[in-house]
Amino acid sequence: VTGNAKGIDEVLARVEAAVQPLEIAQFDLFDRRYQTSWEAAMAKFRENVAAIEEMLKRFMDESFTKLRSAEDTFNLLQKFRSIQENEAGQKLMERKTMDILAQYEQELDHVAEL
Repeated sequence: VTGNAKGIDEVLARVEAAVQPLEIAQFDLFDRRYQTSWEAAMAKFRENVAAIEEMLKRFMDESFTKLRSAEDTFNLLQKFRSIQENEAGQKLMERKTMDILAQYEQELDHVAEL
């Protein structure tokens, strides 16, 4: 819908890169002797997640501004909703839903004027 598959691919690549260090850790994640290593890995992971969330937010904002109709923006929202599960993502979805409803109202007003 957005015509920006590259942006989606970049976000997905960042997600994959954020998870990979935990998957290939050279230490036992459940061994307390490696607590310092675990804490460092988790700190980096949380940092990556925050960067990904910001990247996704910018991508979504840019994508929504490029669409012209409420129907297109609603379809895009549904696609994003299917991949967004965390609290920050849900708040962003709620905000975008309100934006879509405002746009839809404007479209209805425009049609009523015709």
